Amino acid sequence: MVKGVARMSLDYSGADGGRLAMAFGAGCVACFGFCCLVGKLLWDRLTGANRDVVTAKDDTIAELKKTIEKNEARCAETIVALSTRVQQLETLLLLHGSGPLRNDLQKSISEQRLEADHDH
Repeated sequence: MVKGVARMSLDYSGADGGRLAMAFGAGCVACFGFCCLVGKLLWDRLTGANRDVVTAKDDTIAELKKTIEKNEARCAETIVALSTRVQQLETLLLLHGSGPLRNDLQKSISEQRLEADHDH
């Protein structure tokens, strides 16, 4: 006894150890349940108050997806138009260019077509 306080001696590997482990486990389960309950209440309150914000965000995302689709369609049209223009210019250079220019241009066109066929 130290200054009027009885000293406890626990045998952690015996019956007292088992009781101590059960008490610790029960405390952990109770704490986990309480934290889950508080977390759910806080989450419900936070998301309930922000439902308008979430809806507005979803609307904005939908609008942005539509804008992206329009931009992709416009870019695809532009690519087709530019490819057609490049072919027109190549044809003009082949018809009206000098001999060495025509040879170099034909080599370049052939290489591009081979690479394009190889990629597909």
